[in-house]
Amino acid sequence: MNKTEQRNIIINSSLLFIVASIIEMTFHEAGHYIAAMLTGAKEISLHHNYVMSNSDDLSLTAKIFEKAAGPLVSLFIGILFHIFCMKQTKRNLLFLFKLYMAVFGYIGVLGYLLISPFFTSGDTGYICYVLNFPLWLTSLIALTGGIIAFLLMRNLMKYFVEMGTAEIATNLNLRQIFIPALILYPLFIGIIVTTLLNLPVLTPLSLIAPLTSPFTIMWAYGYALKQKYPTTMMNKDLSSISRIDYKWIIVFVLIVIVNRLLVNGFGI
Repeated sequence: MNKTEQRNIIINSSLLFIVASIIEMTFHEAGHYIAAMLTGAKEISLHHNYVMSNSDDLSLTAKIFEKAAGPLVSLFIGILFHIFCMKQTKRNLLFLFKLYMAVFGYIGVLGYLLISPFFTSGDTGYICYVLNFPLWLTSLIALTGGIIAFLLMRNLMKYFVEMGTAEIATNLNLRQIFIPALILYPLFIGIIVTTLLNLPVLTPLSLIAPLTSPFTIMWAYGYALKQKYPTTMMNKDLSSISRIDYKWIIVFVLIVIVNRLLVNGFGI
């Protein structure tokens, strides 16, 4: 893998990291938006990273449903795209997009479980709070969410490794060049860009999520660097991910435009 291929992999992976993160977040918030409509909330508007609604007259059950809808959508996204990754045999940029969608889908639900004891305004934190869960139970839920997140990220790491060729996967020196280009550098680039795209925010929680939750990927990063995996599903052609695909640049631009338009809100 030469320097040009390494650079292009960083660019491609960063673009797909950002695209998947923003798409998942938008669908997560759309889940809240649809639930608010179904429960009869008033003054509903969908924004780039939150939903504004007047739920004062709703029952507790309706409020819980509205809060739970976002994480449930994220869970569905995570499972669905995880299955897509299991089914797809080609290791190309479309596969990497699906992989990031699975990652951010799981983070979109398990990340909220992790912060439940600390933020009662968050989705699952609110649910635990209004149901009067004792701190030990909320903490147990958070711990369980963390364990599940680690196990899922560890499972998904094999797919990141399979983005490389069999030569890269079996040669640890090559792999320790490839994996940072595919995961580590895009992680920091993606965090910076997605955090900026989360502005403006109503609460600090809206910035904590893009700044910290992607580091969940790093919990299993060591497996991507050193774990031995079967080579049968490895990428047959590194150029499938090491050439700049301008279609994804167009997708990135469109996603950013939609994100910025939603700053002002969308309501029916």
